[in-house]
Amino acid sequence: MPVIVFASSKGGVGKTTSALTLSFVLTRYGQATTLIDADPNAPIVRWSERFPDGIPKNLTIKAALGTEVDEVIDDATDPFIIVDLEGSKNREVSVGLGRADLALIPMKGSQLDADEAANVIKLIRRQEKIFRRPIPFRVFLSLTSPVIINRGAKNIVAQFQQQGIPMLKTEMMDRAAFQMPFAVGGTLYDLGKTDIRNPASSIENAEAFAAEVRDCLLLDHSRTGEGADV
Repeated sequence: MPVIVFASSKGGVGKTTSALTLSFVLTRYGQATTLIDADPNAPIVRWSERFPDGIPKNLTIKAALGTEVDEVIDDATDPFIIVDLEGSKNREVSVGLGRADLALIPMKGSQLDADEAANVIKLIRRQEKIFRRPIPFRVFLSLTSPVIINRGAKNIVAQFQQQGIPMLKTEMMDRAAFQMPFAVGGTLYDLGKTDIRNPASSIENAEAFAAEVRDCLLLDHSRTGEGADV
């Protein structure tokens, strides 16, 4: 029962969108998933309340707003648990990271975002000492253009690689299809040609992202012997 935690110390980096999109792919392929909204703005809870008929049957939405996030995580029983943490560095974020089998850290291709990602990594390192176990993590680029190469982002990735910071190869692109469920309900797979141009490209991007997350869980589990089968 792997716990996948999305964490960032700043907003606007695609954290919530990436978490929701990952849940769409997992449930599409038959994996019952609990998605925990621990963001005070409650974007996922509001989405589920606005469009209850569009929630996949094997997706459970839970709120951890003003609640101990670790208790909500521990109460979940689905094979996959995804947590959308608050965009800050408070106690609940620290506790949530302490429960992670994989922490995913989104960042846009800017030095400011890279610095904030580094702050989250430092927080993970502190939680590793507190919980006395490794907390696997990956940084990934989000909200990137599918057509324009960001040279600044390439330089940041090169810096992270030199420092041995693990990164996902798959970027979460800045695609309208990832935002559309918040506006019309349903999932990425419910969008038709009348809703968005070329939804297949967005689905391909989302499934590549999910496949790499799965591979990371398998790899990290084999190294540590912790977590759960995927």
